[in-house]
Amino acid sequence: MVRMRWMMAGWLMLLTLGMVSCSGTNNLLKAKPVPLSAFIEHPNEMKPDRKRVPFHKIWRSPDPGVRERVAAKSAIYVAPVTLKYLRPIHKALIEKEIAMGSIERKEREMATLLRNQFAVAFQRSEQARYVLAQKPNASSVTLELALVELSPTSPKGNAVKTAAKFVVGPLAGIGGMFTKGNIAIEGKVRNSTTGELVFEFADNEADPMTMYSLADYRPYGHATEAIHAWASQFELFTRTAPGDRIQDTFAFTLDPR
Repeated sequence: MVRMRWMMAGWLMLLTLGMVSCSGTNNLLKAKPVPLSAFIEHPNEMKPDRKRVPFHKIWRSPDPGVRERVAAKSAIYVAPVTLKYLRPIHKALIEKEIAMGSIERKEREMATLLRNQFAVAFQRSEQARYVLAQKPNASSVTLELALVELSPTSPKGNAVKTAAKFVVGPLAGIGGMFTKGNIAIEGKVRNSTTGELVFEFADNEADPMTMYSLADYRPYGHATEAIHAWASQFELFTRTAPGDRIQDTFAFTLDPR
């Protein structure tokens, strides 16, 4: 009974830390930025703007003419996602599971999902700023995306970690640093007609802390959730006022899916 109470107290502490985003705790627990790839055209000018968007870094064109020409556009074309800048996996446990065949490499499938979800976000939105275009045209902007990191979640490692939680409590979650996956993307928006670049962004998401989630046992479960969140955040960003803040996802989740 004492052990159970101690475990519950630990989980409540983690839950409180993960949910208090307004105090900056959420940002502290979230995944850190990864180095920018050569896909980004203005690396030295990329900066955070957390008061507006949850992406790690963004860049906006300082040219009013470029922004004015893009403002007149009414459609968006989502280009195929490039894997040209994808980095190798550098987690020993994940590499071992891939080598043993218990985890499949699915970079192309995830790239396709990334493109599709960004497109679906505009199709499903009842207040979309842009109509989805099947190809670039005179009325469109083009969204270019790059998948730069994709490290799967370790199902076997998480199974061991989950069992340990019932023995030593939530502190067993520290082992998550070896089992966590991550996904990092970069994006660019340009005028489909002139090719002028108007916006760039970059973000990285790692597996959130969980009490229990089926996504912990799916190699790309958490990455898929991150893609859904990014698509929604980007679509919302395109149609909200400059002073509106787009909410970040939490570092702790109670979603059992």
